[in-house]
Amino acid sequence: MLDAFPIRHRAKEASGTAEFLTKLKGADAVEALALRIERRGADGLTRADAVKELGRTPASIEKDAAKLVEAGRVLFAGDFMVPKSAALAAAKELLAVLEHFHRANPLVPGIVKEALREKLGMKEAVFSFLLGQLNSGKRIELQGEQVRLAGRGVTMNAEEERARKTIEQAFSSAGLKVPLLKEVLSSLSIDRARSQKIMTLLLREGVLVKLADELVFHRTALDQLRRMVVAEKSRTPKIDVARFKDLAGVTRKHAIPLLEYLDRERVTRRVGDLREIL
Repeated sequence: MLDAFPIRHRAKEASGTAEFLTKLKGADAVEALALRIERRGADGLTRADAVKELGRTPASIEKDAAKLVEAGRVLFAGDFMVPKSAALAAAKELLAVLEHFHRANPLVPGIVKEALREKLGMKEAVFSFLLGQLNSGKRIELQGEQVRLAGRGVTMNAEEERARKTIEQAFSSAGLKVPLLKEVLSSLSIDRARSQKIMTLLLREGVLVKLADELVFHRTALDQLRRMVVAEKSRTPKIDVARFKDLAGVTRKHAIPLLEYLDRERVTRRVGDLREIL
């Protein structure tokens, strides 16, 4: 009984191979290439593999592949030749996976490309080709390394919307004297998992900026700080930590991460114990 499925599976595979060989025996050059491509499904067949399998020149493979593309049977995905029917089925599966992701993760704007590719088990070239086609056809949207269905993104209920406003207001009203992140999140009425996702969303959107594990600032406060430091250049081209603390009205605990942030943003440059204002 345990061997019944493997035996049936092997029989089906053997039958498929026999059918393929029968078709291949009576096929002309173009059809033989088509059969080998179609046998690979969404994995596709590279030009180099086609040359090896058929024992033909790259030029002849390219010529016959072009005929199959023109006939609407094959698509070129980089170096891969993919059956159009398999590509359409793979695209449909990709869209279904995205739909499931959005339903399961309403607080996440999209799925990371590599995570999506791994779910689908696609080769990189074929996956990139499908993303390009679906994006140009406005079926999906690409934002950096994220993929989402066109017109889809974060969906929040009323409670989550209130939590988002509470988080943003907590950091916006604090200026540079920000509270600890864990204190803000613990004050919310929603669970920790959802509050973390909302926080991640605000960071990804650039509304908030994290400079350390528990040190988060509102973007407007950092923009004001940049202008303040640039304006200080008219008084002195260099600034030390003590002067910066007085200027920004912060403690050393916040001053150092803020100065390092300004260094990264090329507003200042560290020169020994001083910062040169650029």
